[in-house]
Amino acid sequence: MIRRAALACLVLAGCSETQAGDDAAAVTPLDAAAIEAGVIVDPEIMDLAGSFADTGGTGSDAFCARGDRQGGYTVGVLVTFGGSSQCEAQGSANLAGEQARISLDRSAKGNAVRGCSFTAHFDGTGLALPGSLPPGCLAVCSDRASLAGASFALVEPGDRAAGGARGRSLDRLCAG
Repeated sequence: MIRRAALACLVLAGCSETQAGDDAAAVTPLDAAAIEAGVIVDPEIMDLAGSFADTGGTGSDAFCARGDRQGGYTVGVLVTFGGSSQCEAQGSANLAGEQARISLDRSAKGNAVRGCSFTAHFDGTGLALPGSLPPGCLAVCSDRASLAGASFALVEPGDRAAGGARGRSLDRLCAG
C-alpha cells in the first residue's frame, strides 16, 4: 500500500516538472502536448487584444484591450452592480505568457488613479482578475463595488472589436 502511494506521488510530481527548470513561465510536458494537439492556446502567442464580456451572464460587465504583446495594450474595464454601483476605468496592460499585468490609471470620471496594478490570468479565451486587489483600485469603484474576482470571456478578438466596447460613464472603454 505504501509503495503504491509513493508511486502515485512520483507520477504526480513528474506531471508538474517544467522543461526549463526554474523558469516559472515554462510549459509542462502535459501542457506542451495539449498545445501541440490544439486543445489549449500556446501562451507565448496569445493576444489580449479584443472585446470581453462578463462570464456571469448579466451582459453589462466589459473589458477591452487594444495593442499587442510587444508594445503593450490600452485597456478599459466596467464591472456593474445594479443600476448605480460600478467600477469603471482605463489603463494599460502587458502580457507575458498567461499573466496579464494590468495598471488602471484613470477612473471613468477622469481622475488619476494611483496604486491599482495587479496580475490577472489570461488563458487565451478568458480573463480572471484576482480575488484580492490593492487598495488603490477602490478609487475606480463606487461604494459597495469592487473589481476583485471579476472574470470576462473573449467575445471578439482584435483592436476593432475592442474599440467598440462600451462603458457607462465612458462612451468607449478602449477609444482610440
